[in-house]
Amino acid sequence: MKKVLAIALTAIISLVANAQSFDVFNHLGAGVSVGTTGISVNLATPITSWVTMRAGVDIMPGININTDVDADYTVSGTTDTRSTNIDLECGLGRTQGNVIFNFYPIPKAGLYVAVGAYFGGNKFVKLKGHSKELEGVLDGSIQVGDYNLPVDKNGNVHGGLKVKSFRPYVGLGWGRAIPKRFLAFNIDLGVQIQGKPEVYSETGDLSKITGEVDNDFTKIIDNFKVYPVLSFRLSGKIF
Repeated sequence: MKKVLAIALTAIISLVANAQSFDVFNHLGAGVSVGTTGISVNLATPITSWVTMRAGVDIMPGININTDVDADYTVSGTTDTRSTNIDLECGLGRTQGNVIFNFYPIPKAGLYVAVGAYFGGNKFVKLKGHSKELEGVLDGSIQVGDYNLPVDKNGNVHGGLKVKSFRPYVGLGWGRAIPKRFLAFNIDLGVQIQGKPEVYSETGDLSKITGEVDNDFTKIIDNFKVYPVLSFRLSGKIF
């Protein structure tokens, strides 16, 4: 999170510096939005009469979902494989930075094409759980997609799904990032191209599951190669 904030802050400082140093960067705006990437703040400056650059930070509040999943394990001192349940918490909170260019094909109109990228916040879904029954067992694991997510000797499981740290963005929008007057309303609709999510583990080495597996996590992995972005933004003019 600190790295994302540092990169975003550098981009914002650059916007401010450019806005004060060049005639072409003759205005500066700020915006706040809510949407599928969470709560966002950004600064914006024009590059030409038909291109505006904006940079900001998106913070998705921690949203946790609790569920029970099946866990397999081997009894210590034997070769017996047994099954039990483990309470699992799925978290969706993350912080992202972004740099996006708005292209206005008709400079005096509000319609624009947005092209840019999101970065940081690569841990897309965070999973953690604990089971007293799995404390001290051998080869304990749960199934996540096509992988076994290991349970450590203390009965803990910690991992999830991660995506690319750099995610291109394309979209359409309406409104001015820097309003002609004091305030303006904006709406963005687009997608982050994040690729197929990968399973990661912080409690041991992943192992591939042999054979075909069909579970909810597999469906999540297959369906989230792109992340939908819908945001409603209120923009203001600083100068």
